[in-house]
Amino acid sequence: MTQEKKKSVYNPTSPAVEQAARLLLCLGKNENSDMGVTAICNEIGIHKSKGYSILNALAQYDLIIKDNKTKTYSLGPALMPLAQKAREKLDINAIAKTHLQQLAQETQASVLLGIICNDQFYIAGKYDGNEKLSVTIRQYQSLHITHGSHGKAIFAFLDEKDRQRLIEAGQLFFHGDIESLDKKRLEQELIFCRKNGYAVDNGEITPGITAVSAPIFDHNNKVAAGIVLVGTFTDDKFKILGKKIAAVSQIISRQAGAQL
Repeated sequence: MTQEKKKSVYNPTSPAVEQAARLLLCLGKNENSDMGVTAICNEIGIHKSKGYSILNALAQYDLIIKDNKTKTYSLGPALMPLAQKAREKLDINAIAKTHLQQLAQETQASVLLGIICNDQFYIAGKYDGNEKLSVTIRQYQSLHITHGSHGKAIFAFLDEKDRQRLIEAGQLFFHGDIESLDKKRLEQELIFCRKNGYAVDNGEITPGITAVSAPIFDHNNKVAAGIVLVGTFTDDKFKILGKKIAAVSQIISRQAGAQL
């Protein structure tokens, strides 16, 4: 009777490297203060002795630093040039270009990429999928952050402090001019956007022109930009187009470093 050979299980990952990566991510997410070894090990689920070994190895390369007085650890200076290199690769405009060109072709509509800065929505990219119909919005033109569908898509995911600041400023253009604002309807639209990932404008901003928008998140999981799909499509197309644009925005956000 022959003995059956035990099959070896190949694991393509290294547990030690994975634990070191989780440790660095843990320190990166901790915004309040430096962390002690016990807190770190509890957070990532490893034994204290293993935590010490990893911390000592990372410290040799200045990837983490230790405060000898408080016995706590924080991210080290060696990560700065690495982060800068990564940031250069994570330019949202560059990341989004191919995805938005494809979206414009698939939908036969115009697609806008807007970057948020100082409560403005700066058009950083414009892609036309239909030569016979092109929106008059120019690249590098700016719109208010609360303007139409992109305003709803962005506002829905801002933190409470920024939402309150915009409300107090009184410059709310979600439904066109300030006097047209319907607060009850806006609240329902924001709930819908948080659930489905997109917001719509059914010709309120410009009669005859409809739009669907979705937010883009950066490596801090904060809204940094938005996509606007503009055309003359009817409201029965909103759901299909909304799902498309929400999916594209999630792809771009993940490639920009967001953890969704």
